[in-house]
Formats: sequence, C-alpha cells, structure tokens
Amino acid sequence: PDSREAEEAGIAGAFMGSFMLIMITALIVIPVGIGAALYLEEFAPKNKFIDLLEVNINNLAAVPSIVFGLLGLSIFINTMHLPRSTPLVGGLVLSLMTLPPLIMNARLAIRSVPASIRHAALGLGASPMQVILHHVVPLSMPGIMTGTIISLSRALGETAPLLMIGMVAFIADIAENPLEAATALPVQIYIWANNPEVAFIEKSSGAILILICLLMMINSIAVYIRQKFEKSW
Repeated sequence: PDSREAEEAGIAGAFMGSFMLIMITALIVIPVGIGAALYLEEFAPKNKFIDLLEVNINNLAAVPSIVFGLLGLSIFINTMHLPRSTPLVGGLVLSLMTLPPLIMNARLAIRSVPASIRHAALGLGASPMQVILHHVVPLSMPGIMTGTIISLSRALGETAPLLMIGMVAFIADIAENPLEAATALPVQIYIWANNPEVAFIEKSSGAILILICLLMMINSIAVYIRQKFEKSW
C-alpha cells in the first residue's frame, strides 16, 4: 500500500484499484458496446435519428477524457451521491469514455464480414438471427476482441477523468471492494511525480515502467489475437 514514507510506499493498493476499475469497465462496455454495434449494423433502420446517433458516437470518441471526468463528477457524485474516490465511480466514468471507440471498432469488425456469407446463409434457410449468431458474430469476433482489448488498455492508462472524481486522494489501505476508496496506478504515478522528495520521483519512474510494460503486454495480446484468428476475404 501507499505510505507518506518513500521507503514504505508501494503500488499494491494502486494496482488493486486499477484491477477493479478495469473489471467494472469491462463488465459494462463489453455487452453494451458489442450489443450496440450489432444493433446499429444489423437491425437499425436507416433514418435521421440513427444517423444523428452515429454522428454523436463518432464525436464522443474524440472528446477529451477529462470531459468524461467532469460528467462523472456531475452525474455519479453530485447527482446520484455515489461515494467519491471509489473504483465503482471510476469504472462508470471509464465506461462512458470507452464505449464510443469500442462501438466504432466493433462496427468495423462486423462490417468486414462479406455480405456473400450473409446471403449464402439466408439462401440455405437460416433466419436473420441465426445468420448473426452463427456466422457474423463468430467471424467478426477477432476484430471485436482486438478493439475491446485496445479500448480497455486505453482506459487503464487514463489519469485525468480519475482526478476529477477524487481518486487523487491519499489512500493508505488496499481497497477490498469497489465501494471503498482507492487509487489507480496512473494516478499513483501522478501523485509521486509531484512529490518534492527524490525517493518518490524515483518510485514514480519505476511505476511508469511497470505501467508501460503492462500496456505493451495487453496491446501485444490484442495484436496476437488479430493475427492468429482474423480471416482475410
């Protein structure tokens, strides 16, 4: 756990906080994001409302992450009165930030499945739902998984939205559940880097290397999945 003494400070609490943040984010964005992508690509009617929705999703993917932090502060803390500095609120904020790019990546993966496969399955008597569940989803899954992992990797490295919801506070204990106050690894790096003691700055350098290695490992897994399972048409 963290400590005000550099010799006793560690990243166990921050690592656990980041783990809970990513788990909450994944539990929300994976079903919602993939479901939204399937609906928009396979079921949504072509009208002005859907066009407006697609434009807004594309625009939200480019919004700075700190804006989502301010939105989370306003909705989840000030309006819904959820506890500040908790992985639950952090996960909800990161979910809002991660959903738009995940939906866009999932739609691209679904769109990459050739129309001839859909037509062939329909010609053999499959229902539209069977075509989607038995052909479109399995064939697009490598691309969906890659986009999901990269989106979650981006969320893991975010600091600004977590600062807005109070996760920058000094937390000495390791959180045991999502409703307890916690910090995250990027935020811990930010705290140590702003400490005037040289020992804390050195610890922040070590934590940065750990975070970079973790992100590189996650992105490497995404690349491997894409190269291993993706089909070329």
